[in-house]
Amino acid sequence: MKRNLILIAGVFLAVLAILLLGNIITVGEKLGEVFHTVYVEYAFYLLMLVLAVIFVLGPLVRLHAAPEFPALDVDGNADAASLHAFGRKLASGCGYIGDEEKRKEHQAELRRELQLYSADVPQLKEMLDREIMLRFKGDPALGVQGIDSKMKEWAKSVFLITALSQNSLIDSAVVMVMNYRQIEDLVLATGFRPSKTQLFRIYVNILTTALISYCTSEIVSDLAGETSLAGALAALKIPGVVTQSAVQGAVNALLTLRIGYVTQAYLREGPDALAGRRRRDVSLQAFRSAFASIPAVLAGTASAVGKGLADLVTKK
Repeated sequence: MKRNLILIAGVFLAVLAILLLGNIITVGEKLGEVFHTVYVEYAFYLLMLVLAVIFVLGPLVRLHAAPEFPALDVDGNADAASLHAFGRKLASGCGYIGDEEKRKEHQAELRRELQLYSADVPQLKEMLDREIMLRFKGDPALGVQGIDSKMKEWAKSVFLITALSQNSLIDSAVVMVMNYRQIEDLVLATGFRPSKTQLFRIYVNILTTALISYCTSEIVSDLAGETSLAGALAALKIPGVVTQSAVQGAVNALLTLRIGYVTQAYLREGPDALAGRRRRDVSLQAFRSAFASIPAVLAGTASAVGKGLADLVTKK
């Protein structure tokens, strides 16, 4: 079943790439006809290539350039030497703090504490636990957002863009690109990346999510066109296009959150997250967490849109 799903996702990616390339070539040719010069057409192709490098290849390169990490968790049975080695790796991966001065100060403090508590296991555990929580929860004093908050921001963006696009192909492309960017963001926030096996599984999840996004968009569009459903929505005075957009955006945001929570589990547990039954438990827990978080994401998106519209009206 899993192999078939990977095959379907791979075929879908190939079809999606062909369709996108076809649309890009069509637009380029029309631009050339409008401006009566092939240079405009070539400039458009070059622009698309630059955007692909920035938004697709760039994140992948930065993601794989990050060091593979030990699990971002403190093993209850670890000795002082193991904890000290783990702490040194954490101290060397503080790129998640954007401000250079604050980053250097934080690294110096981490190394000082590692030296101070080098033989004190309880103190080392407490210090490392504190550092791990900082990376996951964030700290306004250091200008660190934390990956919990980052995942919800990415889900809000996916919801808003795919709800407005009204195009199945665009929805799929947006979901795929933005989830790659989300993974890059989460990895940079912790300073390390998952193992190659885990990254492969994440890539497959992203492709599957893009496929589900496309199918959902098509199904919802077909259902919205049904006479019975359209009549019911009209009776409730709910425009069909609004319901269609909200459902598509919500499904895509939910799947984006799931990928974020799976990545978070890989970051917390390292290779253990793929061991035996734990792999299935990680997937189920990611869905539960995504369902628990989606109401806040949708409410936050609606609030942000409402505030933006109110500010726009006020300015006018």
